[in-house]
Amino acid sequence: MGMATSSLRAARSVAKGGLPNALFAVAAAESPPDELIGRADLLTVTFPWGSLLRGALALDDVAAAGIAALLAAGARLEALVSATDRDAATLRIEPLTSGDRPDIADRWARCGVTLKVFEPASDAIIASSPSTWARRLAAGHGAAERPVWRLVVVNRGHSERALESPRCASGSPPVAAASRSAASR
Repeated sequence: MGMATSSLRAARSVAKGGLPNALFAVAAAESPPDELIGRADLLTVTFPWGSLLRGALALDDVAAAGIAALLAAGARLEALVSATDRDAATLRIEPLTSGDRPDIADRWARCGVTLKVFEPASDAIIASSPSTWARRLAAGHGAAERPVWRLVVVNRGHSERALESPRCASGSPPVAAASRSAASR
């Protein structure tokens, strides 16, 4: 199910299954809209690729800071991610293993959030995802062919400060923070 279908369903009246507070944006993780900073109680990322995958794994500090900045205090990010040898060649992301948990936790901690769960996703969790990619994985016998990992990150405070934090941005100013600073002048 794509973002268009999800947004149409969420926009329905509450009586018809809509969500009264769902917000959708087309934006880069590296530069989230100001209106959404610190507003998400739950942020779901399902089978990301490219820079969003790097951000979900906190490999791209600026994208991770942008993701963390969306989370309200006590909110969580829930993600289903997958990285294989093919991703190593194109995105410089090695296939994931349970041994990656400490490094992922450390990287997210720099953004003011805590990694609570990093585990192989069960076929049932993958199948419950509304993603078309999840259906393709099921058709190809699921996690046996392309391992999928479940990741849950919880904001332990005010992660919008992650956008301003040089620790989370590898010592260089985050794009989102720089553009916000320039816009406020």
